[in-house]
Amino acid sequence: MRIVRKDELYTAEGITTQGATGLSLTWLQGPATSDELDVGFVRVDAGAQTPTHIHLKGQVIVTVAGSGFVETAAGERIETTIGDVVICPAGEEHVHGSAGEAEWAHLTISTGKHDVPR
Repeated sequence: MRIVRKDELYTAEGITTQGATGLSLTWLQGPATSDELDVGFVRVDAGAQTPTHIHLKGQVIVTVAGSGFVETAAGERIETTIGDVVICPAGEEHVHGSAGEAEWAHLTISTGKHDVPR
């Protein structure tokens, strides 16, 4: 068992994900890209979003600061605020990003590979 205190989230150095601008990802566990649990803390600058991507076994997103959105390739858009939990089904193509004037932070929880469709 391991605990990550909230003050540790903002002091850990994140990595820029997949060359995207305005995103920082700090892996709290993983990335294993297998059946093991991957948990990351993602910070998204105001106005930024992820590239379109999928998680082969699904993804859970928990908003911890600011407001954000998750949008499917079909155009369904869900806005999130602190405490909201979004469950993305396996293989669903989507993007997520900041919906407000400030940074959006969330936890990402998944297992298995993820992919960026071309």
